[in-house]
Amino acid sequence: MQHRIWDPENKYPGGYLKSYNFWTTEISYRQHTLGSFIIFANRSVEKISDLTKDEIEELPHVMKAIEEAFASISNLQPDRFNYLQLGNAVHHLHIHGIPRYEKKRLFLDKKWIDMTYGNVPVWATANESQETVSKIRDLVLEKLL
Repeated sequence: MQHRIWDPENKYPGGYLKSYNFWTTEISYRQHTLGSFIIFANRSVEKISDLTKDEIEELPHVMKAIEEAFASISNLQPDRFNYLQLGNAVHHLHIHGIPRYEKKRLFLDKKWIDMTYGNVPVWATANESQETVSKIRDLVLEKLL
């Protein structure tokens, strides 16, 4: 795993999925919906408009890989994906991937309900347990190409 410049104190290493040439994917500790993930730029950059052509061209491939991984996991299989780029708290370019679910999912004996499916997702303010993050990560890693 490379140096994660967006987490200098290494508070959230357990969500790490995969590094690409220009991007790194991680399962988010804030599970806005089941399986929420983040795509971080590997270099220090804050705005989409500052991306290079190569970074822009790789991004859809990264998104497609993680979407296909989720689609192949029987108890996840999101109905759609939302992507949000905000950068209000972490001033390093990252894109939140929010899997969306029309119907509830059961995961780790918990019912996960996407209360605002079809609308803007509810933003979680608390972190999920390391166990939950690790279990999601492991399932996605198994399927990620």
